[in-house]
Amino acid sequence: MAAIAIVLSLSTLSFVSSKGYRIAATLFAVDLGAGPLQTGILFALWGLFPFLLSIYAGRLADRFDNRLLMYCGLAGFTVSLALPFAFPTMLTLYVSAAIGGLTSMLFVVATQNLVGQLASAETRTRYFSYYSLGESSAAIVGPILVGVCIDALRHPLTFLMLAAVNCLCLALLFARHSRIPNMQLHGDGKATRSAKDLLALPALRKALLANGVVMAGLDLFNLYMPVYTHSLGFSATTIGLVMAAFGVAGFVTRLAIPPFTARWGEHAMMAGALALSAVAFVAVPLTTHPVLLGAAAFVLGLGLGCGQPLSMILSFNAAPPGRSAEAIAMRLAVSYGAHVVIPPVFGAVGAAMGLAPIFWTCAVLLGGGSVVTRPKRKQ
Repeated sequence: MAAIAIVLSLSTLSFVSSKGYRIAATLFAVDLGAGPLQTGILFALWGLFPFLLSIYAGRLADRFDNRLLMYCGLAGFTVSLALPFAFPTMLTLYVSAAIGGLTSMLFVVATQNLVGQLASAETRTRYFSYYSLGESSAAIVGPILVGVCIDALRHPLTFLMLAAVNCLCLALLFARHSRIPNMQLHGDGKATRSAKDLLALPALRKALLANGVVMAGLDLFNLYMPVYTHSLGFSATTIGLVMAAFGVAGFVTRLAIPPFTARWGEHAMMAGALALSAVAFVAVPLTTHPVLLGAAAFVLGLGLGCGQPLSMILSFNAAPPGRSAEAIAMRLAVSYGAHVVIPPVFGAVGAAMGLAPIFWTCAVLLGGGSVVTRPKRKQ
């Protein structure tokens, strides 16, 4: 099996666990009596340590073996998934989120860097599209699997099932470890490297801005769509199907990224995707029917599904030689920073005013991002 196929398979399997964890943790927290603010804090903890440490993890990936970060990340994430099974309390969910966010970040930094390094300039967009297709596939399988397991086995055993999936991923890495090349680029270890050097690059700044807006939309969808549908009395299986519609759309739109970017460019695609997502967020609180909510989730998947792979490609391409993982980690720092800030802030809004203002405020944010990221006529 080729190295890129192994890396893509590993990332897809791990994404099943991480996508499923979001749904399982949200529904378990609600079942334990948590409101919008408490669930917002839960996912702020998921993003806290990655926000603080992802750039350092990227520097480690650039200077040392990516595979070391993959092992550490998978092992730690498996432990975090098993904790709510062993100790099914709200406090354990908070601890699990903090550990899971940090350890899954280590794995994501390493695999995204490997995807870029294993590709040539001609194949990079295609490889990152394959990586995103794996994520989209996991966004379909994870929520459905979790929804069915919660209805059949209840919440604690669902977390054990997710830990088992991650154990399978760890076993595959162990079996195929030697097939993954050690591709770190040893830069000048004596040179002083600052994040400000990367932020001085206009192309990277624009990629980070677009990524921040996309992540705000993704966070609010992943967190508050389950809360909203649960408030409507939907079963966990139905909620999982609504969330999976997002993943189906993400799979479809990511197949189209290479030819569409070749024709219109990344910036035009990003602006259009954000505008489409804004319209879908406006529609969510206006319906209570599961099919219509599934359709809204599908449209959101079409829009936001473009944002992640495009920002990955732009971030990698903007990085200087030997600092690709650091640029990817900086993008992840923005993503996890959104995890820290967006859920509790909007959770406070939801606790005070209800869920509808959350979706509509997000629509305004995405619409503003569309205006800012649209290309100039010269481009």
